Amino acid sequence: MRHRKRGHKLSRTASHREALRRNLAKALLEHERIITTPAKAKEARPFVERLVTLARHALPLKDSDDPAVRARYLHYYRLALKKLQDKRMVQKLFGEGDWRAKESLAQRYADRPSGHTRLVHLSGSRLGIPVGRTLGEIPVFTYQIGGRSRTMRLTGNRLGDNASLVIFELVEKEGPSGAEAEVAPKISISDETQAGKSQKKKGQDKDTSR
Repeated sequence: MRHRKRGHKLSRTASHREALRRNLAKALLEHERIITTPAKAKEARPFVERLVTLARHALPLKDSDDPAVRARYLHYYRLALKKLQDKRMVQKLFGEGDWRAKESLAQRYADRPSGHTRLVHLSGSRLGIPVGRTLGEIPVFTYQIGGRSRTMRLTGNRLGDNASLVIFELVEKEGPSGAEAEVAPKISISDETQAGKSQKKKGQDKDTSR
C-alpha cells in the first residue's frame, strides 16, 4: 500500500518541491495569472487554496478589540507567513500594509468556501505556434472565460516543444466555479514581428536560389 506517498515528486527533492510550491504561489498571488505545466499547477494548487482559507478564517477576527480574538488573528497571519515566506503577498491575502485601502484576497473570497483557483488547459503543444526566442518575436494571445476577455504574452519556449501548458489563475469575485476548462486562444503577433519574419524568409529564398 502507498502510505505517505501523496503528491508527485516532479523529479525534485522534498526541499526543492517545497521551494517550487512556494515560488509558484508567490507568482500567482502577485500576478493572479501565470502559465506553467499541469503537474506543477496541480502540485501548487492545494498550497494556494490553504493560504486563501487561512486568510478567510482570519477576516472576521481582524477588527476585533478583544485581545484573545486579536491573538487568534495574529496566529492565522503567522501561519500564512511561515508557509509562504513573503510578507508582501501575505499582506495582500490579509489586507494589511499597502492593501488596507484595497480589496484583499480574503475579502474577495469571503463568501466562497473553496475553488479559489482555476486551471485552464491550453490546447496544442506550445499553443501550436512558434514561440518567439527574441524580444521582437513575443506572441500575444487572448481568450475569454467567465464573460471576460484576457490577454497574456508568452516570453519564450522555456518548457520544451512537447510540454503541455495550463493557465493557473485566481478566480474572479463574481466568476463561475473553479471548474477546469479547455481554451483555444486567439494568437496575434505584432506587425513588426511579421515584417521581420517575411524579410528573413526572403533572405532565405535568395540563399536557396543561389
